Amino acid sequence: MEENPFDLRSAGRYAIDGISDTDNQRVIIHVKDVNDEPPYFINRPLPMQAVVQLNAPPNTPVFTLQARDPDTDHNIHYFIVRDRTGGRFEVDERSGVVRTRGTDLFQLDMEYVLYVKAEDQNGKVDDRRFQSTPEERLSIVGGKRAPQFYMPSYEAEIPENQKKDSDIISVKAKSFADREIRYTLKAQGQGAGTFNIGPTSGIVKLAKELDFEDLRQPHVYSLVVTATEDSGGFSTSVELTIRVTDVNDNAPKFELPDYQAHNVDEDIPLGTSILKVKAMDADSGANAEIEYLVSDDHFAVDSNGIIVNNKQLDADNNNAYYEFVVTAKDKGEPAKTGTATVRVYTKNKNDEEPKFSQQVYTPNVDENAGPNTLVTTVVASDKDGDNVRFGFVGGGTSSGQFVIEEITGVIRLHSKAISLDRDKYELNVTAMDDGSCCVNGDATIHTSTAVVVVFITDVNDNKPVFKDCGTYYPKVEEGAPNGSPVIKVQATDEDKGVNGQVKYSIVQQPNQKGTKFTVDEETGEVSTNKVFDREGDDGKFVSVTVKATDQGEPSLEGVCSFTVEITDVNDNPPLFDRQKYVENVKQDASIGTNILRVSASDEDADNNGAIVYTLSAPHSPNDLEYFEIQPESGWIVLKKPLDSTAPRTIRSEGKYISFSHQYSHMVFTAPSALDSFLLRERYRLKVYASDRGDPPSTADVDVELDVVDRNNKPPIWDRTIYGPIHIRENVTVGTVVTSVKARLRETYKLEAMAQDKGYPPLSRTVEVQIDVVDRANNPPVWDNTVYGPIYVKENMPVGGKVVSIKASRGRFSECALPGTDDM
Repeated sequence: MEENPFDLRSAGRYAIDGISDTDNQRVIIHVKDVNDEPPYFINRPLPMQAVVQLNAPPNTPVFTLQARDPDTDHNIHYFIVRDRTGGRFEVDERSGVVRTRGTDLFQLDMEYVLYVKAEDQNGKVDDRRFQSTPEERLSIVGGKRAPQFYMPSYEAEIPENQKKDSDIISVKAKSFADREIRYTLKAQGQGAGTFNIGPTSGIVKLAKELDFEDLRQPHVYSLVVTATEDSGGFSTSVELTIRVTDVNDNAPKFELPDYQAHNVDEDIPLGTSILKVKAMDADSGANAEIEYLVSDDHFAVDSNGIIVNNKQLDADNNNAYYEFVVTAKDKGEPAKTGTATVRVYTKNKNDEEPKFSQQVYTPNVDENAGPNTLVTTVVASDKDGDNVRFGFVGGGTSSGQFVIEEITGVIRLHSKAISLDRDKYELNVTAMDDGSCCVNGDATIHTSTAVVVVFITDVNDNKPVFKDCGTYYPKVEEGAPNGSPVIKVQATDEDKGVNGQVKYSIVQQPNQKGTKFTVDEETGEVSTNKVFDREGDDGKFVSVTVKATDQGEPSLEGVCSFTVEITDVNDNPPLFDRQKYVENVKQDASIGTNILRVSASDEDADNNGAIVYTLSAPHSPNDLEYFEIQPESGWIVLKKPLDSTAPRTIRSEGKYISFSHQYSHMVFTAPSALDSFLLRERYRLKVYASDRGDPPSTADVDVELDVVDRNNKPPIWDRTIYGPIHIRENVTVGTVVTSVKARLRETYKLEAMAQDKGYPPLSRTVEVQIDVVDRANNPPVWDNTVYGPIYVKENMPVGGKVVSIKASRGRFSECALPGTDDM
């Protein structure tokens, strides 16, 4: 960091931007003033002068000293250091006012001199001294004195292009008698009339135009300004010096507008002097100092105007001469310039070798081209103007299956049988001059070489082929997101270049909106264009055809068709064919009896659609002692005999019978007449169907099994004979002919036991017989609560069987018989 002392006068505070590797902070430093500056007088004009009336009484002010101190805590006091007046004056230490002392008259025209200073009594230099001004002389004259100019002399500097009547300088004087002052101006030597002064303002103006380059006008004007008080007062004079400075108002000018140099050998060494130019500038000083510049980088010019070659010259370019501009530029501000034209004529030498128009030629020839087929034409020229002949490197005009014409540079296939079995042929050709450009010149023969690469162009006679098409058996998982990769196909084309470049596309199937797959035209990567549903319209297999097209003209194409297998995802749960299963099981059914078969289906495939059944008894887990389910078939099988001593439920019309007992007897009470009831036991089970997916999907269904007593009493018809029944011969099928009824009569025997609470307890049993008498007040009961789903073929004939449904009506059955010939 730069170490400089702070200066309160230039800035009261400083802001520093702290710079580090991690952060920037702004620091404000307030600078506290230190009393380190001495005071100084500000009285004008100088030297200090004053007048005093001859009869001035004591304490008459004649002058006021004025001083300043840059420090903020200054304390200025004024003092008379030396008194040459005999004590006739004193100074107020704080205000600086100089006053008269004593009653004696002051003498006319007598000069009274005081030496004064101002002192900062807050700014100590040491224990005995304070900071102070230098001693200043104060001259006081008795009576009157001439006016005093504010400066002992005046100087001004103006440019030569100063405008006429413009202000130059103000020259002012002070009158001690407080009178108006008139100013006059006089030239000392040359320059009279060049300037004038305002008689009352004291402002000096330019009276006529200036020209620094005019030798008749001086560059320095010495003038005298006189200030005279009105009404015959005093006058005084002061010198005024005005200097005229040069302005860059003249551009450099060359001695000649054009410069020429002839017969300059093109092979002269670098830096050879060719010619000299010269320019002049009428201005003076830096405005007349000139530097030279050239516009062609083949040349350079020094400060003396000597032009040399900066690069190797070439007579074969620029029509055998160089023309450029040389510029003379002065050092004025702003600079002025002048220009001239330079033409350098060069003399040719046989120094150039032939130049091919291209260093590498790349013609194309069809692979089936015949003899004498044009391949290309090589072109070369010699800047020296020599004639050029062509050949192959190594000599001769024949190389392999190619020939070149010596004069024209035409390259052809030779006239014999052609066999272009490579991708390209590389030929090295030469161009040779004959030195005919220059009389008595250099006879050296110059040569150059170029390369001709002949590319054999392929003919589009092979179509793209999918060699591995028969091995494509891709799979994609149903539900895979759109854009999922399926397979990468590849087709090859034995042609070359663009004829062998293949692009892929999907062939849209007939009557198909859009495509189910996409293919990257460059890589052959096949991706899905939809989300597939194996159980929906997409099915298990989807056909796709990919086309490969080469880029020849005209293009050829090949196709590959294959099948994409949509693999299953376990996205469908098992579905039971009923919402609830209800079945009766006989009380005396044997172990292993198939009671009921539940059935569930799953639209998924393989393990995702393979169903396993399990059985549970959520209401009474002990019920699983009696039943089990075959996991594959869904058959519910009796596992344990239904014990006749198992608890029974007497139920009538869905209402339970209440029981009450005393130690001596038991009473069965029904809420209504036991007109229709069954003695049965009900088992409530739940079957689960789970597929074998990972994770598996599961569904469940409720199963109710009602245990019924052994049916050992046949129904009883309400009549022994029905008829005779008469029907018309033309009765329609389905007409009700008559109704027949049968009823079940069943007796239930129970054993009731009464037991006391003695020890040991004593008991006795009694047989109870219950006869159930039916009353036709039960509505029909459907075997199933839901039938379906039911599938019907669209081409089924009218009257075809759709489904068989069945309903029963309690203990009685009633059927309506259609009228038939067999009845």
